Amino acid sequence: MENGFVLQIDYKNENKILDILNSDLFNDCLKRSFILRRKQLKNYGKDWKLYEVDIIKGYIFMEMIDLDLFKKKLSKCKEIFELNNHNKIRLVKLQKHDLGFLNKFNSTVIDNSTGDIENGKIVVKEGPLIGEEDLIRKVDRHKRLAFFNYKFSFDNYDICLGLEIKNKTV
Repeated sequence: MENGFVLQIDYKNENKILDILNSDLFNDCLKRSFILRRKQLKNYGKDWKLYEVDIIKGYIFMEMIDLDLFKKKLSKCKEIFELNNHNKIRLVKLQKHDLGFLNKFNSTVIDNSTGDIENGKIVVKEGPLIGEEDLIRKVDRHKRLAFFNYKFSFDNYDICLGLEIKNKTV
């Protein structure tokens, strides 16, 4: 992803705003726009079901073709303004480290990872968290989640991604 931006909006209507951004109205100024999501397994009784959950609520990531044209069209689109409860919409250019973080996962929906805990250290064996073990600050083995803090150029975020711990050795 190059020439990336993030649009801060009201998270309650982010899917409706995303639909507008993905419509024909913005085709000539946006390459793509998406909400960063992760896959999460949830346990219901004896069954595990896979869901998609927003990672960062209230932010739409975009790959821009023409920034000036986008701003012009955004200012004329009253529907986005109304869906955002008449609040100011914040547009922020993503820095290199943000783009590197997003490109590392190579998807708009981040898959689950699997790994082990060996001598108190997390070792990721499969999935997008390989090599990111140092960022993980907490693991919830029952919910199969890994928590880490990431400093984006627009804000600090506690992010959780799917991580199933298969084995634990002392």
